[in-house]
Amino acid sequence: MARTYFVNSEAVQVSPNWNISDKINARSTLTVTVIDSQLATIVEGAEFQMFNGATKIFEGIILRMRKYEDSPNYLYYDLDIVDNCALADKRVIAKTYVSQTAGYIVNDIITEVLSDEGVTAGIIADGPTISKAVFNYIKCSAALDYIKSVTGYNWNIDKDKKLQFFESSTNLAPFILSSSVQHTKFQQESNMDDYRNVQYVRGGKGVTATQTSETPSPAPDGSSRSFTLRFPVSSKPTIEINQNSAGWFAVDSSDIGINGLDTGKKWYWTYESQIITQETSEAVLAMVDKIRVTYKGLRNLFVKIESPTEIMAQGRYELLSTEKSINLASQAVEYANGLIETYGEIKDTISFSTEVAGLEAGQILTINKTLYGISSTFLIESVGITPADANSINYSVKALDGASVGGWETYFKNLLKTASDYSINENEVLILLNLQTESEGYESTTNIQIFECLYPSETLYPSETLYPGTLITEVDVND
Repeated sequence: MARTYFVNSEAVQVSPNWNISDKINARSTLTVTVIDSQLATIVEGAEFQMFNGATKIFEGIILRMRKYEDSPNYLYYDLDIVDNCALADKRVIAKTYVSQTAGYIVNDIITEVLSDEGVTAGIIADGPTISKAVFNYIKCSAALDYIKSVTGYNWNIDKDKKLQFFESSTNLAPFILSSSVQHTKFQQESNMDDYRNVQYVRGGKGVTATQTSETPSPAPDGSSRSFTLRFPVSSKPTIEINQNSAGWFAVDSSDIGINGLDTGKKWYWTYESQIITQETSEAVLAMVDKIRVTYKGLRNLFVKIESPTEIMAQGRYELLSTEKSINLASQAVEYANGLIETYGEIKDTISFSTEVAGLEAGQILTINKTLYGISSTFLIESVGITPADANSINYSVKALDGASVGGWETYFKNLLKTASDYSINENEVLILLNLQTESEGYESTTNIQIFECLYPSETLYPSETLYPGTLITEVDVND
């Protein structure tokens, strides 16, 4: 099958070293060199199409161009072309949606704006209902990305300019890769670079339970004014004194200040310090006196999570992670569990080449390879497309194992369960510009009077002896 190439529907000649890169969460791009002797109109923003016979391989917009002369009378164009998703970058949307499904909003963006760019609706899933979405003159691509981020659904404008909006877990590859499907260079790569089955997490300072009526040290001795607690203090403590066995009384909260910040207090404390200090002007506590303190302290958070099944299979692989922003024990446990779930299993990366078309980044591909003991789903991370020869095309595929997250279908479905309310920019105020034209008619009557014009005399001239006089004013100045 002959391959043909067009710029704005005008046929062009292309060097055979073109390359298409399709990566997950990124635009597909085509790099190609056009060789032109016909002075075709090739400019940034022009539409580029590639066909393999009657099958369209790629369509997009010229994003960058470098033009040079390599041979006399021939212009060479090195082109970077981005897929049709760039059409959503060209236009902005200014509209508010209230209690509409994500699919309704996507369809409306097509109808209101993107249809002008030739975009039509492909398969548009309904998706969840979005309570409020305010798009305040933002790019249509940004609006679609907002919907993607809050719903977990994905979008794409394909090579036929059809906008697809779909649940990621349903984005399945068009075939199952097995021995019956043509492919070469199949490779399974496993590594333990980030593997661990015992996870330690060192967090920040966590708040202890209330330490009730703790006796600090040293005991009052008639000279000491600083007393040490077991834990650093996290907030203003309660201090109680028993003088000469007369009974306990609490120091008024207003008489307890922060050391170095407050003055004129009876007692002082400092955040993250174990020491409370008595004001020097106060009577020092005697040996017969007693002191006790009730407070919430601080302690270093340190947790450990294990995966017994993996330890049994692989032996112990331990790793310590430090995250100072964690200040609750429950957060530390959750963080450690997350690391074990992510890195607690040896995951595989699969790569292979095929001449069978249809695989795209973001698809979920089922792979059955008995020789490797593989029967699972993989997320296609990237697809590289290059010419194999004059008639066939090679697809180089890299796919990721989803075993550690329970399979990619389960992973994407679980993402959808995390959001209970869907809202986009709900606090923004949308101002719509309304261009109006208005026709008005005016009618009136005006009276115009014409007077005889005066001209200089033809016979009257200035006197030859009469000149303007000189005016002299005398002023008396009284001292």
